[in-house]
Amino acid sequence: MVRRVDRGAPTRGAPTVRAAAVIGVLASVVLACGTPDPGPPDAPADLVLAPTDLPPGFTAQQLSVADLVEANRGPIQATADADVTPAFCRPTADESLNARLDAKNAAVVAAGSADATLVELVTTVVRDVGADALATTERCAQTTVVPRTGNLRGARIDTRYTRLPEPAAARNGARIDDSVSTRADVTTTLPDGGVIRQISFAGYAVLSRPAAPTVTVQLTVSGTPTPAATRPTEPAAPMTDAQFSTALDDALATAER
Repeated sequence: MVRRVDRGAPTRGAPTVRAAAVIGVLASVVLACGTPDPGPPDAPADLVLAPTDLPPGFTAQQLSVADLVEANRGPIQATADADVTPAFCRPTADESLNARLDAKNAAVVAAGSADATLVELVTTVVRDVGADALATTERCAQTTVVPRTGNLRGARIDTRYTRLPEPAAARNGARIDDSVSTRADVTTTLPDGGVIRQISFAGYAVLSRPAAPTVTVQLTVSGTPTPAATRPTEPAAPMTDAQFSTALDDALATAER
């Protein structure tokens, strides 16, 4: 799904002199009364990738949570109104999540390269990653969607999903409650016979953090679609499977702190 991007993540630094004095007072109270409340957990804006942590070749762009929510509405509605084959592969996680996102519970980062768009979302709203897995793997590894509304009304969208290995963070002991990561090879046949092809990646993970709220981390990278043609060209992959897995691992490592 098209996506993302505002940034504005604040930079955390050392406490001020006044703050340090307050910390000293709290420390003396701890000695007498025990461990204090650790204070509010990091906000989602503190848990997204910094511009310097983006994959090579990507430059940060502007995108707000409100922009992302609005951009998602049209495609979500078109998918909800579409004919999906197999019928049990109809996606539901995007619609459920999008309706609950706002600037208080989510942060988004968008970036672009010469031939791709990247969007990262971190939110305290828990995504139904299990629904993502059901809609893109095993019996749903190949699906056909025919929208009845929207800009692609009457088109035939054939998608072949390839499931990627679980995040290295999960293998290394991170508290990942659920995750799925896929590559999508999409062929869209327009009503006039023109064909568009595109390769994209999507990774979703629900991450538990010690003494802090659980967060959903999702990362999408979409390659540039080919021009519509009756004899379509081979689409360019925005990155390799391994490069996407590395980018998702970086996003999870940042959100875990």
